Amino acid sequence: MTLKKNNPLRLDVSHVARQSPGTYRTFDLHFPSLHFEPDLDLHDLEGEITISVTDDGVAAEGQLSAKTELECTRCLEPYQQTLDIHFTEIFSFSPSQDEEDDHKEQQLPPDGYIDLEPLIREYALLDIPIKHLCSEGCKGLCSVCGANLNHEDCGHRQEDIDPRMAKLKQLLDEEEMEELGRE
Repeated sequence: MTLKKNNPLRLDVSHVARQSPGTYRTFDLHFPSLHFEPDLDLHDLEGEITISVTDDGVAAEGQLSAKTELECTRCLEPYQQTLDIHFTEIFSFSPSQDEEDDHKEQQLPPDGYIDLEPLIREYALLDIPIKHLCSEGCKGLCSVCGANLNHEDCGHRQEDIDPRMAKLKQLLDEEEMEELGRE
């Protein structure tokens, strides 16, 4: 993987890494907008990254917040979702000797530059909710005409019928119609 020299999320930690364990440095991040390939845009990314020296390497701890635009799964309207991005990653001075170790640490690059872009992207994606809702009270779309029920009342009656019971309801409706026909 090649790193872009002008990448704003590429931190030079070489001067901190040469210090004794327990030394740390905090980097403040403020970006109005960032695009992460292939499909993630973050707005108002703010927070801090703390780089601390350990016996085995450096730890990068991130406490960030950002916003991203999503589409509500009920009403299909775009909305801003706030993300809280928290992570702790270890960058070791030497490669891991245990090949069967399930938790592989990343190695600190020889030039001392850590690329935070893949970390921030990964943890931002993990914070996006599975069900995208503009609000808990979103009414969604009318199943008959497609109107956004948050903006207008279309007048169609919404029946809460379990689709598995729809056939049974149809049989009951037919039975009622037959009884009306006998009278």
